[in-house]
Amino acid sequence: MAINKSSSYVLIHILNGRNTAATIAREMTDVDIRSVQRSLVRLIDLGLIKRNGGTNNPSYSVIYENLIVAPIADKFVEDEARPESTLNSNIIDWIKTIPEAELEFILGYNKEAYKPRATDKKMTAKELEYLTIELSWKSSALEGNTYTLLDTQLLLLEGIKAKNRTEFETQMVLNHKNAISFIIENEDLFKNKIKFSTVEELHRIISNNLGIESGVRKRVIRISASNYVPITNQHTLREYAEKILTIISAIKNPTLKALLALALMPYLQTFEDGNKRTGRMLANAILISSISQGFSLRKITARQLALAYLTFYEFNSLLELSKLLASELGQIDTSIKG
Repeated sequence: MAINKSSSYVLIHILNGRNTAATIAREMTDVDIRSVQRSLVRLIDLGLIKRNGGTNNPSYSVIYENLIVAPIADKFVEDEARPESTLNSNIIDWIKTIPEAELEFILGYNKEAYKPRATDKKMTAKELEYLTIELSWKSSALEGNTYTLLDTQLLLLEGIKAKNRTEFETQMVLNHKNAISFIIENEDLFKNKIKFSTVEELHRIISNNLGIESGVRKRVIRISASNYVPITNQHTLREYAEKILTIISAIKNPTLKALLALALMPYLQTFEDGNKRTGRMLANAILISSISQGFSLRKITARQLALAYLTFYEFNSLLELSKLLASELGQIDTSIKG
């Protein structure tokens, strides 16, 4: 048994805070309440929700230890008729309260391959050069930049701008190089308590001269191809960002810490633009400062990454993002759930 179309809609409504069949049915006007009830039974059988209370108008709550690794078919993430989703504070609270060892176990990060030891050893100049070129190229390419890997190498090592590329594209690549330099020069900022001002500076560097306003966004934004609607209040955004950084900072396992940075910072959409790039750079900063290793997502397509993010934004499953990061770090394991 797997999630079907109707139960995927019901799950989104539950994550949006509708926790009874009646309240969900009021949102799903094209089906009757019996259809909603059947979907609720399916979600219970899948172990994704539980029923609370008696037989008269029971409520339903999410079982996050199962949902966070639940496989969600691409067709449900791409279904244009799916309901809108909003930021689910409960998933953030759950991650905050669950012991790290339990979260490691749920995600399969409790194995030695996923728990690299912190080291004082620094990256060699050649390793740093390779990471800078590859990360600057791939992270930019994931945003639609047409610089090739060779173009990027010539720009960063020789200062040669690629022909038939825009100044915007050139600046985006250079911003990545500058962000990596900031990380290398300030590794201590990412080792213990990560401050919001540090993330703001990463964002300022990564978005420099790209027409993106610095600081917590002041306007409503929408995400392309997504039905996820980020929160809009500037004060609330800052509060959630601080909360998420507290969660990330408390994690000891570098791989798990990087995964949460990769997922949670873009989930908030704290900034006007460049949120995923900032999340990627923060995740890299965490790994570079702890185990002297970074990642570029070189083998990942823009479509794969977009679907992985939408699966987390709209269904709160970390499974696909977790797999992408693990495969990139050479830690993929067939025992990962899903």
